Amino acid sequence: TAVHHHRRGGGGGHHEIACLKFEGNKLDKKDVFGKSDPFYELARQNPDGSFTTVYRSETIERTLNPRWRQHEINVKRLCDGNPTQPILFSCYDHDDDGSHDFIGYFTTTLSQLRDRANAAATIFELINPAKRGKKRKKEIYTHSGQVKMVECRVEKTYSFLDYIMGGLQLNCTIAIDFTGSNGDPQTPRSLHYIGAAEGNHYQQAWNSIGNIVQDYDSDKLFPAFGFGAALPPHGQVSFAFPLNGDDDNPSCAGVSGVMEAYKNALRTVGLSGPTNCAPMIRHVSRQAVAAAQSRTAQNYYILLILTDGQFTDIYECIGAIVEAADYPMSIIIIGVGNADFSDMERLDADKKALQFDGGKSSRDIVQFVPMKNFTNSLSSLPAAVLAELPRQVEEYYRKRRITPLQNLLRGHLATPPPQRLSGNPAGHSTSYEVTYS
Repeated sequence: TAVHHHRRGGGGGHHEIACLKFEGNKLDKKDVFGKSDPFYELARQNPDGSFTTVYRSETIERTLNPRWRQHEINVKRLCDGNPTQPILFSCYDHDDDGSHDFIGYFTTTLSQLRDRANAAATIFELINPAKRGKKRKKEIYTHSGQVKMVECRVEKTYSFLDYIMGGLQLNCTIAIDFTGSNGDPQTPRSLHYIGAAEGNHYQQAWNSIGNIVQDYDSDKLFPAFGFGAALPPHGQVSFAFPLNGDDDNPSCAGVSGVMEAYKNALRTVGLSGPTNCAPMIRHVSRQAVAAAQSRTAQNYYILLILTDGQFTDIYECIGAIVEAADYPMSIIIIGVGNADFSDMERLDADKKALQFDGGKSSRDIVQFVPMKNFTNSLSSLPAAVLAELPRQVEEYYRKRRITPLQNLLRGHLATPPPQRLSGNPAGHSTSYEVTYS
């Protein structure tokens, strides 16, 4: 059987996902000095009879009875939307050098998986053709272990655009780093220097992102805060102060309103520290908690953090992020300057879910982008910064089975935003490239 590894993005309009969970039982032992480290792959059959790998599970170490986690996959990606198209399940023992040992396979279809789930006939035998017909310990070979299908369900889903056109509002709060490591704003070398004709990096980042996000927010009012500054008159350090100085109404009108408040704040506060950001995360998450109570796709919150260094309170930030993942909220962090941002990569949990105090984040809600990667191509910054947002919005509402607002379901679509918000995160089957004229 020929299997070709191919990463691709499926087109829009396919609104079904398959939720699958498998377990292995008594798999063949492949390691001489220990048990196997099994993982599996799912592959879709092509018109020429070959197979294209569309999903690889995590590896479960040192066991012959793996319990793989549930995963979701777009039905279009899994089987071209055809429930009778063959699907190849292949199981391997992981080797660090990439020469994974084949354990066995079986073929099925999405239709068969669903039928078996309903009939409780959930056991599949893994077959290794090289062993078929051979004796093992004086016994005729039957199989190389069994795979139990624990769950198979297909759900209708909605795209990010469905929610937006149904009336979902993206509420963006901006938080700007006012710590001393940015440098004296009066000097050209400062990251907060206002004299640059093209604007400093903070201004450039906000202008490029804000001009897109504002088209998904009907009132175009942005709560804008600073953190790490010493406030007059006594120099008390604050980690969530309104840039406009109004504690009761920190919102600024439009992108330009945020920039005016930012420049005024630079004239009145002192740069200080440390770089604590957990208070800002918790501030916005409280609003997301309130929005979640309605169980409608009406308000989704975005916290945009612009910072020149790693968070001093990284442990508290992880705890706040893990809590916020249960609510309609995403966090975007833009690293300004040339500092070491390795801890920020840790917060952007694309490969491993964040954990805090024994709990695990229910979803990945953080996107980190170092601005220095876009010094010569600032126009590409918004696409990188907003790449994961559509998926994060979809995932939150899908897991809670929350559909777009009624005006979409009744056929009365909201006016689409005039800007483009696109994202195609690696490894995901959904792509967005929505352009309005």
